[in-house]
Amino acid sequence: ECCNTCDDVKRVYRRKQWHIPDISKIQQCSHLVRAAQEDGEGCNVHGMVALSTGGGNLHFAPDRQWEKEGDKTSGGLQMFGGFMDLSSVIEMFNEAFEQFNVSHTVNQLSFGQAMRPQVRESLNLTSQLDGAIRSVSDGYGMFQYYLQVVPTVFRFLNGTTIETFQYSVTEHTRHVDPGSNRGLPGVFFFYEVSALHVEFEEYRRGWTHFFTGVCAAVGGAFTVMGMLDRRLFEWKAGSGGGLLT
Repeated sequence: ECCNTCDDVKRVYRRKQWHIPDISKIQQCSHLVRAAQEDGEGCNVHGMVALSTGGGNLHFAPDRQWEKEGDKTSGGLQMFGGFMDLSSVIEMFNEAFEQFNVSHTVNQLSFGQAMRPQVRESLNLTSQLDGAIRSVSDGYGMFQYYLQVVPTVFRFLNGTTIETFQYSVTEHTRHVDPGSNRGLPGVFFFYEVSALHVEFEEYRRGWTHFFTGVCAAVGGAFTVMGMLDRRLFEWKAGSGGGLLT
C-alpha cells in the first residue's frame, strides 16, 4: 500500500498490528522532530474558536505522543485494543509523572468580531490580558483564568451600531499532583457570559440644556458678586469706625 505521509504509515502499521521500531528510519517520518529535540522549546498558538454563549472553558495542556508501539510477536502487551512493548509501558508511566513548564504570554485575547486597533482606541476598549506574561515555576502547575464576559453595544448618531464584548479577569494557580485525576498541568480559560448588557449611546444635547447651563452660570456669577460686595462693604464699614449719617 502506498503511503504519502507519516500518518498514513502509522495508520497502516496499526491496522496490521505491526511493530514500529524507529519512525526516524521511515522515509515519510524522517523530517519529523523527535520529542527529545523539543526539550526547552515552546509554541505559538493563534486562531479563532467558536464558543458557547452559556459559558465553558478553553484550555491548553501539554502532551507527548508515544513513539514506540508493539505487536503480537515482539512480546508486547495488549492494551487499549492494540499492542505496546515494555518500553512503551515505561514511557507511559514516565509521562504520567513528567513535569511541564506552562509559563506563557498572552499576546491578545478578545471576544466577538475582530476590530481594527484604531476603532478599539476610539471606543476606549482595552483587554486586560493583552501582553500579559506569566511565569510558572511549578512543574505540575495549573494556571487558571476566570473571565466574566459582558456584552457591549455602541450606538452612534449616524445609525451605526457596534456589538462587542468586554471582560474582567481573575487569576489562580493550582498545584496538580500526578495521578490524582484532579486535572492536568496547563493554561485554562474559564469564561462566563454575564446576563447584564452594557449600552453606550451617542446623542446631542438640546437647546434647553444649553439655556439651563447659561442661566446657572449667570446666577452663580451674580451670587459670587453679591458675596464680594457684602464683604467689601463690611470691611469699609469696619475700617472707617462706623457708618456716616
